[in-house]
Amino acid sequence: MPATCPLQAVYLGLYSRLRQRLELAHGEQALHSGHVLALSAPVGALAWLSCYGFDTVKSVQQSQPLDRAAANKAPPLSTVAGATRHVWERGGVAGFYRGALASTSRAVLVTASRLVAYERTKALLSEA
Repeated sequence: MPATCPLQAVYLGLYSRLRQRLELAHGEQALHSGHVLALSAPVGALAWLSCYGFDTVKSVQQSQPLDRAAANKAPPLSTVAGATRHVWERGGVAGFYRGALASTSRAVLVTASRLVAYERTKALLSEA
C-alpha cells in the first residue's frame, strides 16, 4: 500500500499534464487510441520505476516466515527500516531495482490498456 499513492499520483498526474499539452497542440477533439497509448505507456513505466524501491521493501517485509521459530533465526525484516537495511546490504541501490525490467514491462501494458479503456469509455459516455 505505501507505494500505491505515490505511484498513482505520478501516473495520473503526469498523464493528465501530457494529455493537456496534446490537446493544446491538436485542439479539444477526442484523442485517438494511438495518442493515448503513446502517452500512457512511458508514463506508466516512469511511475512504476519511481516507486519500485518502495515495492521491493514491501515485498521483503511480506516474505517473512510465519513460523515464530524460523522468524527468530531470520534478520528483523518486519519493519520498514529493517527491510530497507536488508535490501541495501545485499545489493546497494541496485538491490531496490532487482527485477524492475520485467515488472516495468508488465506495468507498461497494464497502464496503457487501462487508460485506453478509460478514455474510450469516457468518450462513449459523453456521446450518450
